Amino acid sequence: MSKSTTWTIIIVVVLVILGISLTQGEKEPQENDMPGIEGEQGEVENMENEPEDMENEAEENEPEDMENEPEEQTPSKPKQSSALDESEIPEDSVQLSVSATGFEPNEFDVDSGAEVTLAVTSTDKTHVFKFDDPDLQGIAIGLAGNETRTITFTAPEKGDYTFYCDVPGHRARGETGVMHVK
Repeated sequence: MSKSTTWTIIIVVVLVILGISLTQGEKEPQENDMPGIEGEQGEVENMENEPEDMENEAEENEPEDMENEPEEQTPSKPKQSSALDESEIPEDSVQLSVSATGFEPNEFDVDSGAEVTLAVTSTDKTHVFKFDDPDLQGIAIGLAGNETRTITFTAPEKGDYTFYCDVPGHRARGETGVMHVK
């Protein structure tokens, strides 16, 4: 992984964490909000909190029910599986294997706008499947040795899209291929 890629990942992670903390909506504690701290009049507030009060506070702070409707799959929002056994690989998937000698097959065809499921298997060590095209950067699969994962996405517009292994040195030794979109 190049230094610029590493820094990009670090910056994105920091921004995500910062965004999450800013959207939490936590209010700043006020002087009188904290039990056991002196208020403006110099009195120490009562530190006892009745269990009933605590239950009410917990109910108020519970997140609202959120609908978990599946999102539409796009190149920027693909759906990736966990590690799969060979019997769990979808029959209609494009199956690729990757090793120190490269991808097999190193080319495949799909239709523009079609839902594509790639099943990528590492037959030796750690590999990272990735596309060159910036619009397809969300389509990436990290694989441990002898592991298979799938990723499902909507094929982009017509053209040829280069894929490769993003582990340092692997691309240079020939771990590349092309997705032809018709």
